[in-house]
Order: sequence, then structure tokens, then C-alpha cells
Amino acid sequence: MRVTFLVYRLDRSRLFTTEFYRQDIEILRSLGHEVTIATKLREVPRDTDVVFLWWWNWLWLVGPVLKARGLPICVTGSLEPDLYEKRSWMYRSLVRYGMRYADRSVFVSRYMIDRLRTMMRLRDPLLCPHIVMDEYQLGSKGNHRSLPNIIFNVAWKKKANVRRKMQLELIRAFRLIADDVPEARLVLAGEPVDGQESMVQLCDQLGLSDRVDFLGKISKEVKIDLMQNCGVYFQCSRHEGFGLAIAEAMACGAPVVVNRKTAIPEVVGDCGYYVDDETPESIAKTLLQALRNQEKSRRLGIAAAERVNREFRFARRKAFLGDVLDGMVKCTDNAIYAREPRRAA
Repeated sequence: MRVTFLVYRLDRSRLFTTEFYRQDIEILRSLGHEVTIATKLREVPRDTDVVFLWWWNWLWLVGPVLKARGLPICVTGSLEPDLYEKRSWMYRSLVRYGMRYADRSVFVSRYMIDRLRTMMRLRDPLLCPHIVMDEYQLGSKGNHRSLPNIIFNVAWKKKANVRRKMQLELIRAFRLIADDVPEARLVLAGEPVDGQESMVQLCDQLGLSDRVDFLGKISKEVKIDLMQNCGVYFQCSRHEGFGLAIAEAMACGAPVVVNRKTAIPEVVGDCGYYVDDETPESIAKTLLQALRNQEKSRRLGIAAAERVNREFRFARRKAFLGDVLDGMVKCTDNAIYAREPRRAA
């Protein structure tokens, strides 16, 4: 089958540095398909059989053109309801309009489907979560942590993302436990864009400059090593369409401290520590629980890795997308509307 992997108007370099793009490209190729990668409509070959489109936000524009060529369209990605409902009336209208052009829509969390159904009509919504690649594994059979006093987080340091990932609250929470756990360190990774300055300033104000490490953008190998050995992985996001970094940390056996919001509980289940609320005091309390109960944290990390192996691995999404694409070529009946989202087996 000839499949075009399309991410409209994306810098092509990001196709191979962003994990979820790389994963799906690898899946499509491993299925034996002839894959063309495109970021513009003119790059979609005339003889393609199916267009595999990431994101719904440009579907209103690319959909009519692709349909005029008789091409079936499978769309996937994250359409986060919490972000969607805050966008302009025009944006929301265009997204809703574009939905009519998707022959198949593959969402990555049940939360996303359920919330979006209250906002728009979804055609045949399918549920297939993100995956964690096989490099993300326990560092040792017993999940022994060589950096048990490290609190680790990786997040893009854009201002809006710093707020969404509660980075400033994390720093304030660390101040609350720093004296009780003098050996603890906070290690923060992620591209240092316009939101990092406020984090550095807060560390200076709170007297934490010598206890907080800003690593910037790190390699996958360094990220995996930290996830395999840190004492805690923190990601109390205000909202997540899935939470891929959380799942990666779980796969590496890291005890995760998270928020009980949006899609996060679908990923974590009962294999992590949940904060009671979003205050620095609550975060500090939960971080202390994870750091001080190392045996419980070690066992939770093993359970988390087992959960990822069951639910969020390459083979599962590969089988699901293979069935979806095969079905689209055999039948492109645009009149089918599913009552309940089907999900990966």
C-alpha cells in the first residue's frame, strides 16, 4: 500500500526529532507500506492510496483538496479539549467543519473522545493510545535506583508549557522539602525557550540555585538513563491529551508523581503517586512520600513498567493501525457513525 504521512506546514526537521511522529512513521514502514513523508499538499503523490494525517487543525483546508483527488484520510494526534475550548470561535468552527473529511479518526485517550463528543460530532472515533518505544525499559531487573534523591522532569520550556506542566509550582514545592531532604536535587530538562527565565529567577529568589540543575535539551540516551535511575519523575500537568513522557518514565520504572486530571489516570492507573491538589504544599507532600518510601516506590515502578508493557507498546499500535488502513482501502463508506469508540485490542 502507498501511504502518505502528512503533517501539514511542519518544519521537516521536527518529523525525526519528535517522538510520536517517528513512532508512526516507523510503524507504517514496518507494516510493509511504501511511505511518503509530506508537509505540503504538493508533496502528496498522485498515486498514493491513503493519507495518514497528523492533527485535525488543518483538516478544513487539506481535506477538500485530498477528497477532490478521491483519497481516504486517516487522522490521528491530540486534539486536547482543554486547549480547544479556549481557542477562538473561528478556530473551533474550522476544526468542527474539517471533521467531515476524516474517514477515520484515531484518538489517543478515552478522555479526549468523551470530552470532544460534548463539543462536536465525531465520526467513527477510534481509540489507540500513544506508545512507548522498546528502548524505554527498566534499568535493572529489580528496578534499583542509583539516583534515589533526584527529582526529574522533562518539558519544553515555552511559557504556556511551563504553566501547563506546573514547573513553577514544582520549584516552590522543592523549596518546601529542600531542608528536610538536604541530599535531594531537582533536575529539569527540556529546550530552554521563553519560559525558562522565570524558572531560573524563581530558583534564585528561593535560594535554590545550587540545588536545581537545568540541563536544556538532552539526548534520548540521557533521558532514559535519568528515568531509569531517578528517585521520582514529576509531571503534574494541568491537562494532558495522553502524557507520553509519563508513560516513558513508567516504562523505565520511575515512581511518577502526577495529577489526577484529564487523560493522566488512563496512563498511570494505580501505578503512581497522585497529588491531592495543585498547590506547592500538596506537591511537596507527595514528593516526600515518594522519596522517603523507597521500597514502595521501587515496587510501584515495577508495576508501572508492567502496565506500559501491557498497554502502550509498539506491537499494539502497529496491529491496530494496520487493521484501520487495510479497512480503509477495502471500504471507505462515509456514512458509518460509531456509537462507542473502538480501541486497540
